[in-house]
Amino acid sequence: MPNDQPADSRANRSARRINRRAAASLGALGGILRDAFSALGRELVAIRPSSSRARFGTQAMLSVALAVALAHVFDLTHVWWAAISGFAVMHSKFSACAQRGVHRVLGTIAGALLGATAGPLIGDTPWLVVPLLGMIAGVSVYRALVSDAGYAWVLGAVTSLMVTFEAHRLASASATASFALLRVAEVIVGTLACVAVSALFHAGVQHYRKSRGVAPMPGALAASTADRVDGASHKTALVRSDAARLEASAEARHRRIAWHAAWSVVILASLAYAYDLPGFPQAMVTAIAVLILPASSLGQPTRKPIAARMVQRFAGCLLAGALSLALLPLIGDNALACMLALCAGVWIGCHVQTGSQGASYVGRQFTIAFIMVFVQDHEWSSDPMPALLRLAGIVSGIAVLAAVMAAGTAISRRRAA
Repeated sequence: MPNDQPADSRANRSARRINRRAAASLGALGGILRDAFSALGRELVAIRPSSSRARFGTQAMLSVALAVALAHVFDLTHVWWAAISGFAVMHSKFSACAQRGVHRVLGTIAGALLGATAGPLIGDTPWLVVPLLGMIAGVSVYRALVSDAGYAWVLGAVTSLMVTFEAHRLASASATASFALLRVAEVIVGTLACVAVSALFHAGVQHYRKSRGVAPMPGALAASTADRVDGASHKTALVRSDAARLEASAEARHRRIAWHAAWSVVILASLAYAYDLPGFPQAMVTAIAVLILPASSLGQPTRKPIAARMVQRFAGCLLAGALSLALLPLIGDNALACMLALCAGVWIGCHVQTGSQGASYVGRQFTIAFIMVFVQDHEWSSDPMPALLRLAGIVSGIAVLAAVMAAGTAISRRRAA
């Protein structure tokens, strides 16, 4: 009996500690979700946009519409992926838009080549494919966080994972190559549509400024460049040991995020092979996209920013899915009505994305999910099943990534203890 009481008390203390941590985690997630919807509500109330926000939303709306129209003209298989490319590449500056377009196309081509080569060779051997997919995800996410061409690494990872995984369903090298080629074509069509619209608006703005005699931008750019130089001179005064410590801490965060991506993709790929899950591409994209944090977030602990992005992606996708599934039966297969509804959804999402109330990522994910769910393959359709499968893939990707991060946190705490 004397030996039972300490063991029992230790078990009770451990159980209470686990319950406190679970309650704290649920409370934090609830707070993030509440903040996301509150920020979204404030953005929707302040619906009056500035000229820059209206211009960005209009550019994105026209880019997506042009991408969809071109995809139908060329009879592409996945029209929604061309539409997403038309939105994702868009930037308020033409130079940044063009750079993102180049990175997206080059990353997609590299990923398609890798997938079309590896997929037919090992597509029927899950014990080889699953670790390969995890390695591709981990390496690509790490390089995306530390490289100047991070966007190209993300698109390379997404494309190679899609093509490699689809190879075991297509069951032939020629079919896999055709799938990869169509994937590249869809991205190129959407990217060219986006860059063309951005170039047109850029030329129009420059012409307007010239005709009005407005002062050119180089002065402001020079001032901002001078500020960066002054800031750099102050940074040289940092103690070398502190700089090395910060660099080592950032490197550890990069590796941890890469491991999260690798394990999430391994689990998703294993489930997809075992149960033939059709929503795996969206699940895989979610597991990678949520982890690509902006540079400003990598100098601090990343668990809370990643959790916030997961919650905001879920909120944006949930709202987009609900709105899309409500509109599809009402609009049916009327091409004009579908295009108008698509443009309205993209504009609203861009309005939220460019706001300052803290719901920017919600707006971006709403727009991507709205395009993904609302735009069907080949032609306009009111069939909700493809939309539901894509939404299920997004939710499963968030769930698996959350489980992987929770397991990693528990292991780290146990090692520290």
